[in-house]
Amino acid sequence: MRIVAAAVVLVLVVAAGADGIRARGAREITAATAVATGDWVAAVRSHTPGQRDAAAVKAAAMTFDDRIDLDAGMELFLSALQGRAVVAKSPAQKRIAELGSTARQSPGPNAFLKRAAVLHGDAALLNGTDGVRAPAPPQSPSPGSTSPLLTRKRLLLDSDGEIQGAVAAEWNWPFARSLLDLILPHPGDDPFVAAWYHATSAVMFKQGLYGEAVTHLERAAVVLPEDPLVLFDRAVYLEIQGLPRSQVLLSDEDLVALRGRQAGRPVRGTSQTSFQLGIPPSEVANDQAERLFRRALRADPALVEARVRLGRLLGEQKHHDEALVELRAALGREPAGPVSFYAHLFAGRAAQALGKNDEALAHFRAASALFPGSQSALLAESQASLLAADVRAALEAIDRLDRSSSARDPWWKYHLGAGRDADALLRAMWAKVAGS
Repeated sequence: MRIVAAAVVLVLVVAAGADGIRARGAREITAATAVATGDWVAAVRSHTPGQRDAAAVKAAAMTFDDRIDLDAGMELFLSALQGRAVVAKSPAQKRIAELGSTARQSPGPNAFLKRAAVLHGDAALLNGTDGVRAPAPPQSPSPGSTSPLLTRKRLLLDSDGEIQGAVAAEWNWPFARSLLDLILPHPGDDPFVAAWYHATSAVMFKQGLYGEAVTHLERAAVVLPEDPLVLFDRAVYLEIQGLPRSQVLLSDEDLVALRGRQAGRPVRGTSQTSFQLGIPPSEVANDQAERLFRRALRADPALVEARVRLGRLLGEQKHHDEALVELRAALGREPAGPVSFYAHLFAGRAAQALGKNDEALAHFRAASALFPGSQSALLAESQASLLAADVRAALEAIDRLDRSSSARDPWWKYHLGAGRDADALLRAMWAKVAGS
């Protein structure tokens, strides 16, 4: 069972303002609003990044009614936090303005916003760990529900391409993003924002939260349009959509419908599953992923995994000469671990397609040496040996296969992208804000 977006997403390009703090309705600020704001500020101050503490548990358990109380005072609090002029007349308004002014003094506007974003990111992670899924909200939210705190987006549940129902999207993510949008002078200039987006995107990949990842990466594209790691994550998302594990969710009818829409032809009499799942045909996903990997490499030529994945895509498009050039260049930087494995595996495939069987065999053997017993490398090595008329070597490679359920084969985790390193990325991100 996977969670996917409830709308079609072919290219991760969005209009500005997707998650930003928007003008709210003139709801009355009451004593309950002041209490809710005070409790929230206390939770932001007390939360230890990355910990399952009382503050994170409380944020994770907030109901829609709780969020309505908090939202009513949020604009006033944020105005005071950032030093904008506020008019506070009632005791409740004065209390909220005081809370904002105090947070402005310590820990400061940007530090508070970062800590608040971390709290709500951690709350989202907590709900994911605990398997908390709220019922799906009404499909057409009320006109007043424009705040990130009151998001009512729906995500579809699918099983082997069949829609199983809908659940509410995790509201903590858009709220956290909207808080980071307020960092001055610009959120894209703060290294923490890039680290937060990369780490949290990695978690979404690791947990298969592709529906959440869509809007997350859309906002990242607006805030950090040329950040190499954001470009990399966006490319990986599209590459995942083009992999067989995603394409298998599309029927032949779905593909005809998608390609017809792509060509501008009317679509009639289809199941529309493809449009609901938001999965494009592989050629569309791969083309967009290739473009983003190239942009990531222009931004940071040392981003080796982007070059390796670009090489795989070029091989998929039968541009084997170009693929081999990219993969040789990647291997020249001496990557380690799974990235080195992937580079050798894909270089072997490209070399074999070009009739360079000796080079292919060398690459496959290098990959299997990195991860002994890995099925993808040893099967490729066996085939290359057979093509070289070395039956004995072909059989020996098969004998070395690790057939256990715990076999270490990085290819099985290729679709995770940065999700392979999600825990380390989270720890590094939390460390950036822990002392603020």
